[in-house]
Amino acid sequence: MSAIAHEIRPAVADLSMTSAPPSADDQALPSRLSIMIDLNAELFLAGLDASLVRDTDDAPQGKDYDALRALTADQLAQKFTDQWADFEKALTGLANDRQLSFQLDAIEVEDNPAMALPRSSKIQISAPLEPNDASVRFGWSAALGPLVLRQQSQTEKPENLYTAYLEPGAISAPIKRQGVTAQPVLTIMLDYAKIGFVHIVPKGLDHILFVLGLFFYAARWRPLLGQVTLFTLAHTTTLMLASTGHIVVSPNIVEPLIAASIIYVAFENLRSERLHAGRLVVIFAFGLLHGLGFASVLGDIGLADGQFMISLISFNIGVELGQIAVLVPAFLLFGVAAGNALWYRRLIAIPASYLIGAIGMWMLITRVFSG
Repeated sequence: MSAIAHEIRPAVADLSMTSAPPSADDQALPSRLSIMIDLNAELFLAGLDASLVRDTDDAPQGKDYDALRALTADQLAQKFTDQWADFEKALTGLANDRQLSFQLDAIEVEDNPAMALPRSSKIQISAPLEPNDASVRFGWSAALGPLVLRQQSQTEKPENLYTAYLEPGAISAPIKRQGVTAQPVLTIMLDYAKIGFVHIVPKGLDHILFVLGLFFYAARWRPLLGQVTLFTLAHTTTLMLASTGHIVVSPNIVEPLIAASIIYVAFENLRSERLHAGRLVVIFAFGLLHGLGFASVLGDIGLADGQFMISLISFNIGVELGQIAVLVPAFLLFGVAAGNALWYRRLIAIPASYLIGAIGMWMLITRVFSG
């Protein structure tokens, strides 16, 4: 497997509809739809189908992606500009059911040398609006993956602005220029819960491995419940603190430490058979790290304007449901076997822990040395 692994995350688009100031002769200039999209430009340029691929290593175009990721920021910006016409064809913009024609106004590529991390490219696009265009709809091709779409306005209250998680290929509901009708709270809750769930299953291999490491230490429900509860309390704490700006830690530090946490729980599974206070303390500490990892994902996507706590809590609920989705099948498969402690440990828990530790070591090496 390649040493450069990139989880594919949703792009984020901030949309606004503005009226230009009058010209020198007091003539009203045309209004415009402006959209700033924060995306992984390498996915598009490499021709990956982001609706089907979870990680660039899984794609046939993985080597092309890695080559693009190695370009400088200026080189990638130029390459995207050269292929703008193809990207524009993947966009769908409607104003009163009239197809909009977009132009590329600017592109800014993150100067991020850490090859193990995805690189952010921000493109500014716009399209002219007519005076009678009361609302717009926006979306893009399924191959570009999911999209978080957020409306921006200097006059409307944040709670009245449109925010939605669009599945690949979906188009937004009509977004009004005035008298905005916000997304229902339940819709926002479901959207962010889904984002949290998907970050665990199927995308969060490191978090899945950590939780399974806790499971294989003791598949009986009482010690498992104690470990998972501490882990949940810890990552919820740092998720809240990091999302509100009270803690800022670079992913270059967090991601290798998360890999190290996987190695630790696997080693502990091999070394000890009984739950002890020291393991619980370390699990809590590593839970704090995993919460920072969750916050990094949520920071890339952003929280719904005016619905900060609702979307944050919903994301966390999705994460917890993802953990349950990992543990329940594991318990159904191996919980009964755990009743015979010696047989279970020798034939299931120890081999599984070796495998978890080996994958964790591979993750640690790639995250430390591929940057």
